[in-house]
Amino acid sequence: MTQIKTKTRKPKTKRMYFGPEVDVSITKYNNTEDSFEKSMIYQKEIKAAFDKLAENIIHTFKFYYTDNQTLQQVQHDVVSFLVEKLPKFKNTNGKAFSYFSIVAKNYCILKNKKNYQKLKAYDKLGTTDDTELLAVPDDTNNDIDLFDFVEKYVAYWDDHIPTTFTKKNERILAAALIELFRKRDNIELFNKKALYVYIREMSDANTQTITHMVKVMKGKYKKMLSDYIRYGNLQNNVKY
Repeated sequence: MTQIKTKTRKPKTKRMYFGPEVDVSITKYNNTEDSFEKSMIYQKEIKAAFDKLAENIIHTFKFYYTDNQTLQQVQHDVVSFLVEKLPKFKNTNGKAFSYFSIVAKNYCILKNKKNYQKLKAYDKLGTTDDTELLAVPDDTNNDIDLFDFVEKYVAYWDDHIPTTFTKKNERILAAALIELFRKRDNIELFNKKALYVYIREMSDANTQTITHMVKVMKGKYKKMLSDYIRYGNLQNNVKY
């Protein structure tokens, strides 16, 4: 009796959408100065991985607060941000998938937080543990022009950061904190954790260093606001 041999099928291996080949492509992308070549590498070898990564991050962590945008538009924004961060990736950062997953997640945290208070609510900063960045004094019930104060506050530090902070990393970090005030209309949250992520991206400082600088700047902020309330202006002869 003849035995019929049956063919055994090899199990199909699932192709990773963001495998090692994407790491190689990103390295190629960063190593070329030719804009046309960059575009071709991105379109053919990186774009699909970024699109899928952004989609997965949005749905895995349920970043569904879209501020009247469709999820497709949100995904496009995330991918655009990842493209901006492409030049920052180095082989020493580890695997590209892990690196850009963190970048995408942090970006979504920043974009997803709602109920953010704009300039008129700056006097409420520091009232809760979750929103404290630079707390204001208790006497903020005074009838003051907070917009004018913040403008003067930013202008003061534009001139005095180099003379107030002697170390380069302190100057960079102080400038990053002031940048939050400068871009206050474009920042969609005052969540402490997400703000720290935002500051860390601008300054490359660790959380402990950021916390220390926040305390330093908070003390100066209080003094400056107290003087503004008392005199209607910042004092030119005072080094805060």
